[in-house]
Amino acid sequence: MNETNTDARLGNAGWADILKTGQLGQFALLSLGIWLHAADTLLVATAMPAAVAEIGGDRLVSWTLSLYLLGSILSGAAASLVAASMGLRRAFVLSALVYTLGCVISALAPDMIWMLAGRFAQGVGGGLLVALTYVAIQRLFPKDMWPRLLALMSAIWGASAFCGPLIGGLFADLGLWRWGFWVFAIQAVLLAVLVPAFMRPTGRATVSGQRFPIVRLALLSLAVLCVATAGIYVAPQTSVPLVAAGALFFYLFLRRDGSRANERMFPSHPFDIRTVLGAGFIANLALGTAAMSFTVYGPFLLNRIHDVSALTAGYIIAAESVAWSFAAVAFAGVGPVGEKTVIRAGSALIVITVACMGPAMASGPVWAVLVLSILQGTGFGLFWGFLIRRVVASAPEAERDSASSAMPTTQQIAFALGAALSGIVANIAGFAETSSPEVMKNVALWSFASFIPSALLGAAAAWRVSSAATAKVS
Repeated sequence: MNETNTDARLGNAGWADILKTGQLGQFALLSLGIWLHAADTLLVATAMPAAVAEIGGDRLVSWTLSLYLLGSILSGAAASLVAASMGLRRAFVLSALVYTLGCVISALAPDMIWMLAGRFAQGVGGGLLVALTYVAIQRLFPKDMWPRLLALMSAIWGASAFCGPLIGGLFADLGLWRWGFWVFAIQAVLLAVLVPAFMRPTGRATVSGQRFPIVRLALLSLAVLCVATAGIYVAPQTSVPLVAAGALFFYLFLRRDGSRANERMFPSHPFDIRTVLGAGFIANLALGTAAMSFTVYGPFLLNRIHDVSALTAGYIIAAESVAWSFAAVAFAGVGPVGEKTVIRAGSALIVITVACMGPAMASGPVWAVLVLSILQGTGFGLFWGFLIRRVVASAPEAERDSASSAMPTTQQIAFALGAALSGIVANIAGFAETSSPEVMKNVALWSFASFIPSALLGAAAAWRVSSAATAKVS
């Protein structure tokens, strides 16, 4: 799930102006990079039940997303340094080849451990591709074209949400789930081959004295991995200390980051509920975490409880992303007063869907799950762009860049932590022990009910943002 925020002040170039530049080939390459990353998650979510049936590893299902997101977070943080040191063309080729390697490892995986290694490599390559695309837009195209190009990129995310499940479900239903990875590996190789031919060289930028945040990224990685590991070893004597360790590592990450006055990845006091900025970060983290059970376990539960095919389950999951994109575009023009209402309505919709999804998933009907998927995506589409705008507007002038870049990073962290925590809940409820419908119904109920407090916290924080920030950003 991802949306692009654009600034109308950048210019008013029309769609035809993009064609007149003669740089359509370059943008097509950038679009391919976005496609590979955006379609990957839903493709794998759709195909994973078939993969697990062959290679096993039920306990590790949530890790297929957690490690992918972790790789994306790490590579996204490194993107500007990679582009500066290697140049855009070489950086794109490197990221495409890393992504290809991950796809090959996943396609050949004899067991879940190898699958996880491939997923991490895919995350590193895919995250780097997306981050480099935003760098490339600024370097290769004039400013007055940025709004149109970024809008096109948002459309690619929506198309990916539609096509990813189609590809994954088709191969899964044919018993050829490995070919889904091969298809994406071929596309990544094509990207690596075409970049030198079509992308204009930009040279290497002068690297500033800013140091790569190795220690901070290590602390962040340990936080995610500790929680993800707790989802495998679900005994209280192991799960509780691991979750506590994850919280400690995340606290240490924020503390160390806060001490870097000129090199912060996050703005100062990013999770202080007393401030608009802090409330916005809490809303982002809490609501993103609460929604991830549906992405990770939705295809499994639909298949094992309701005997829904992989393709159909994939489209039910994808409906969330499509609704997100549609709602974001449809409500993008509301004024300050309407913006306040939209933020509150969006966060309230997410609370409602998280609360209702468990019973609907456990008892049906399947169409109710589809409706809830659409409502959850609509909720995120309503408030996400406005939440970012208000958080950035409330930040001190010197911290607006870090606030803007840290919000999408926090969203990725929320998705990774949500995937890991849902693994804990699902395995405690018996997901890894048996696939009987009765046990799966219990898994469905707890996998969503356990995240109602997180959704409520996020909604309360979003309402705080909508109230306090009105005067600041209107």
